[in-house]
Amino acid sequence: MNNQESIIYVNMLGGFSISIGDKVIIDQNNQAKKPWSLLEYLIIFRDRDIPVEELMDLFWKDDASNNPAGALKTLMFRVRKLLEPLGYPTHELVVQNRKTYGWTKEFTTVCDTDRFEELCLRTENGALSEDALLSVCQEAFDLYKGTFLPKSEWESWVIPIHTHYHSLYRKLVHKTLILLDKRTDFPSIIDVCQRAIAIDPYLEDAHYYLTYALFQSGNQMKAMEHYQRVTDMFYNEFSITPSAQFKELYKVISDKKHGITMDLGTIQEALLEGNSDSGAFFCEPSVFKDIYQLETRGSERTGDSVFLCLLTISNLKGELLKPAVQARAMDELGESIRSSLRRGDVYTRYSVSQYLMLLPTATYENGEMVLKRIVQTFKKEYSRKDLSITYSLQSIAPVPTGSKAKAKEASDVTG
Repeated sequence: MNNQESIIYVNMLGGFSISIGDKVIIDQNNQAKKPWSLLEYLIIFRDRDIPVEELMDLFWKDDASNNPAGALKTLMFRVRKLLEPLGYPTHELVVQNRKTYGWTKEFTTVCDTDRFEELCLRTENGALSEDALLSVCQEAFDLYKGTFLPKSEWESWVIPIHTHYHSLYRKLVHKTLILLDKRTDFPSIIDVCQRAIAIDPYLEDAHYYLTYALFQSGNQMKAMEHYQRVTDMFYNEFSITPSAQFKELYKVISDKKHGITMDLGTIQEALLEGNSDSGAFFCEPSVFKDIYQLETRGSERTGDSVFLCLLTISNLKGELLKPAVQARAMDELGESIRSSLRRGDVYTRYSVSQYLMLLPTATYENGEMVLKRIVQTFKKEYSRKDLSITYSLQSIAPVPTGSKAKAKEASDVTG
């Protein structure tokens, strides 16, 4: 190996590959999973000689092999066959002593993971200027091309290492987006978010900033579409309730900024836009919160009673349903609420398994009748014996004498 070829480069983020000079091997053969996994293990723990017993326990602990030592020798032979295209004596890359194996220490091995971690640590340097810090963040971000050793990600020894690097990555994305937001560099924010989401669709930070950056770039429709797509994804696919911060974003991106106009007719048309739907009014939680506060103020002034109602879907043990069942049940319940309430009533999806409603009604009994009607409508369309609907309602302001102001709960098992 000459001076130009004296460094072995290894990539582990987003895939596994080894290069020496212009020779490269890439993990593309799904049939050879075990030898690739052993090679990865040797390189990750290249700072030590690994005992034969450790390798046998790692790769044959759950196998019924009667001869794990012989199986290890065969597997090591296959590892060396993988390395042959690099054009260098394989016994000098994978070094064998009497009772140990190890990756070469004679030549320098450079891993993308080491550089990534080094850069992430540098972002903690408070002495860096914002320009220098952003440069370090962007270099580290470019290095993280995906999951650590994706074809081995469920190996017990890979999981904690993957968790470590992915935790660094999430913090890095957050830091990068904050720096770009300070510069109002929305095109870069969109690029970073889209790349981050491709790697981690759960990354709410990236969804938040992408939605906001699309809006600030003049793409309000795309921002609204992405907001709705994300909330649906979190509720239905991941069974996760979006954060309050993400829900509040709706008020920002739904604000249509108009120029000065003196024509009230034009203003009315804008205010009524999208108000042609029949049934109750569905809104985002942030909007529901504003309406709730407005209703509370009105009730304090007029004395009219308004009830806050909560409907919850669960299994018979009070636990979340399976995601596919949960999504279907919540869709059906939402439609039952919309069709059962009056056009002036308001409701929102509060969590993965809950809806909130505001009911202007004189008494608790009237409100309970409405909720029972919703449940009955739901049961006609979607009846399962393993599903329960629990409802509760409470007045948002003092109610007339004789009415029940305390919250009450009831449940209705469908089927």
